[in-house]
Amino acid sequence: MNQQQQQQIPTQQQIPLPTQQQQVSSPMQPSQQHQSHNAFLKIIEIKPFNKNINCVFIVLDKGQGIKKKEGTIFQVLVADSTAAINMTLWDVIGEQVQPGDILRLKGGYSTIYIDLQNLYVGKAGLIEKIGEFNMNFVEHPNLSSIPYSVQPDPINPKNMIATPKNQPPPLYKQQQQPLTQQTPPPPQQQQLKQPPQPQPPTMKLP
Repeated sequence: MNQQQQQQIPTQQQIPLPTQQQQVSSPMQPSQQHQSHNAFLKIIEIKPFNKNINCVFIVLDKGQGIKKKEGTIFQVLVADSTAAINMTLWDVIGEQVQPGDILRLKGGYSTIYIDLQNLYVGKAGLIEKIGEFNMNFVEHPNLSSIPYSVQPDPINPKNMIATPKNQPPPLYKQQQQPLTQQTPPPPQQQQLKQPPQPQPPTMKLP
């Protein structure tokens, strides 16, 4: 966001989350996570390869559109009171979204693109503008600044798991190696010095 737009965004009011009647549940998709249909997450709670993500955030910055064969993509930085993350929007939605917009996402998903986590709108997802400017937000931590390494899940190879590159991969089977007990050296035999034997007294004959 440019300096003028940042000055226009007060951060003293909290945008209310949608009520239960306003929430639209979307069909659950199989994933490694167990999320409720109507649960609204904070950005800090979003993990790589999460599906069916529902959350509310404010747009902080928007990049120039990049034309691809499938359409035009826009990269935007969104945030709430806990963290920030990069989000990819396509075509008309990306053109309409502007810095300062407060958006509600339903049915989104997160994945890893070029080692970094990104947020997307799912095929059956929905994103809508519900306000402007009046929302608490932080710019750090930025979840899209953490590099990840991706590998198949050892338990379910159809799924992928992402591990921060500065952390070791999770251990699913911990192999216990037998402990080698070192035999202590034999105790040194100490030779006890026996006390000198008393000699019988010598008698002098007259």
